[in-house]
Amino acid sequence: MRTPRFIRLAAVLTAGALALSACTGGGDDSGEDAGAVAPLTIHANTANTYQQNFNPFSPTALQGTKGMLYEPLMIATPMVPGDAQPWLAESMEFNEEGTVVTFVLREGVTWSDGEAFDADDVAFTFNLMRDNPAANAGALDLADAVATDPLTVDVTFNSVAFAFQASIANTVMVPEHVFADVDPIEFQNEEPVATGPFVLEQFGQQLYTLSANEGYWNADEVEVEQVRYPASSDQTFNSSLQAGEFDWSGGFVANIDQIYVSGDPEHRSYWYPGDGLVNLLVNTQTAPFDDVAVRQALSAGIDRDQLSEVAMQGYTPAAHPTGLPLPAYESVMSEDYADAEFSYDVDEANAILDEAGYVLGSDGVRTTPDGERMSYALQIPSSYVDWVTMSGLLQEQLAKIGVVVEPQGVSFEAWLEARNSGNYQMTIASVAMGLTPYTLFRSMMSSEYRTGPGETVVSNYNRYYDDEADALLESFAATSDPEEQQAAFDGLEQIMVEQLPVIAMLQSPNWFQYNTARWEGFPTEEDPYALGAPFQFPDNLLVVTNLTPAG
Repeated sequence: MRTPRFIRLAAVLTAGALALSACTGGGDDSGEDAGAVAPLTIHANTANTYQQNFNPFSPTALQGTKGMLYEPLMIATPMVPGDAQPWLAESMEFNEEGTVVTFVLREGVTWSDGEAFDADDVAFTFNLMRDNPAANAGALDLADAVATDPLTVDVTFNSVAFAFQASIANTVMVPEHVFADVDPIEFQNEEPVATGPFVLEQFGQQLYTLSANEGYWNADEVEVEQVRYPASSDQTFNSSLQAGEFDWSGGFVANIDQIYVSGDPEHRSYWYPGDGLVNLLVNTQTAPFDDVAVRQALSAGIDRDQLSEVAMQGYTPAAHPTGLPLPAYESVMSEDYADAEFSYDVDEANAILDEAGYVLGSDGVRTTPDGERMSYALQIPSSYVDWVTMSGLLQEQLAKIGVVVEPQGVSFEAWLEARNSGNYQMTIASVAMGLTPYTLFRSMMSSEYRTGPGETVVSNYNRYYDDEADALLESFAATSDPEEQQAAFDGLEQIMVEQLPVIAMLQSPNWFQYNTARWEGFPTEEDPYALGAPFQFPDNLLVVTNLTPAG
């Protein structure tokens, strides 16, 4: 595997490298003058118009705010779990108890307005998050942050924080001299002052551009001189992609090989690694789904390959039985499950239900041991076309094991309320991979999210509560020892395989298309140094640091 340029952090570029950076590549016409470095044109989200908001704490901040402008102390990508790369900080160390993290900062970093970036800014940022929960996206249990010298900061937590290393590392820094006297959430930050590789060059409702930050501490490793974010609707996205106007994009494209790749197969490609799971969700606190035999039979009765090919056009494969999105979390896969895969076996599913006492009636529908007919509504948001297709396939597949599935399209708001309150029989839902496998497993199995029947939960929507799973999650969180953490993962993976707290169906894809006619160095299946979607932070920072002009 080629070593990404962002790791090398070269101090000086040779004259030859400078000459190369001034060349544009062949392929699609960049529209640039000969000898100029082409801009990097990005589609990161669908929007008809833009509102000028570059506040990294705002939920409506424009794409590129995190990564291109505002940087983290360290970079922790889920593609390399447990390994945070130095960035604004040169090191990050926990105390033995896991309640204090000490950051030692990089020397010579400045804000884009020329003021020095120092430990006071770091302490201010963490304390701002502590005092404003809406700014604390990682829900870190912050107690205090203190600058002990200009380049050293101690961040103290109210509880053991080993398990949240990646979230702590990825915290973006903001300047105290800008944010001290503003509302950290409502502030629009139209003229951002940041440490990142770019600064705001021009803003318009249809296009905003970023240009190279001449004072950037890592400028020798950034060859992109301008980043363009044109606004686009679903329709114009596809036409622009087809015309080769985007260098880097992230969105669903039907028939992508025909619509996109075939226009320039030498330069156009895509890679959709897993960044989560698409699950058949059942409330494990209600009968009959509290019976693991029912969950096992449902799983065996699902033809995941058909779901992938028909509903997702083959873009994303069947989930792994451990629930680990691949290839990102391959490194923590238990040896016992390295070769495991789901099997579609109608006979096995029927045998499981027969043995567990779910009787098949003359009408082809089973009844539970309590005499209840096994017929269930499957709610999905009617606007989610792929899930609507998937629900129809599940109806056909599960009928073969005597389970009636009745798809019901509802509004997104109604689906969300039903999922969060547990007022559903079956539904389809996705779960994000998070920054670490711990985050993923916690979101599907932790009892810390437990509420009463019908009350809203904020995670673990399947309501799986198990003492063993809780103990394993606590074991992982209490240590920084890799072997002990892996032992916890091994146990959690076993629970996923044997108990099916969720019935994983497919990997959810990280949508990522790229065009190497003008820029090279994007992550690929062969070189998976980062997730490729341009909206993915902090991976977008790794990618832009790794790009070189084609040619």
